[in-house]
Amino acid sequence: METERRRRQIALYTLGSGVIVFGAWSILKTLLYLWVTPSAAALPDDISPEFAHAAKIILNIMVGFFLAADMGLRLYLGLSARAESRGRRKSVFYIVLGAVMLFVNLYVMFYTLLNIGQLRLEKQSEIDYYVSLFVDTTSTAMLAELLYNAIRLRQLEKKQEG
Repeated sequence: METERRRRQIALYTLGSGVIVFGAWSILKTLLYLWVTPSAAALPDDISPEFAHAAKIILNIMVGFFLAADMGLRLYLGLSARAESRGRRKSVFYIVLGAVMLFVNLYVMFYTLLNIGQLRLEKQSEIDYYVSLFVDTTSTAMLAELLYNAIRLRQLEKKQEG
């Protein structure tokens, strides 16, 4: 039982680090996508230049807010998992947050899967599609594994205590 507990702690620490790295990758991927594909944030041509400038500023602020919120949540989740793996008890909130993030990842992954037809209609790069699908699948699997290890570690610790 002690061997399994130690194995779960090591896995939880590694997966917590992975969640943090995926958060950083998410920010980098989004910023690179917006930089390389300026049409992704393009506005219609029939609007006034003053409004277009204000709309771009608002769009940049919103993108920055959502990227910061995503990174903050992933950082909290990853650091909480790492802390629990070292024996510092964390609240159940990070496990609930992980479950919510898992369902969001599943939604994004299935949305990407179901839009292959739209991708072909728009003549977008299939490489982007498959890379995005691979990254979403990996992130989803990591979150599921993190949740499993966190719950299993808590069960083992409860069993060991009494």
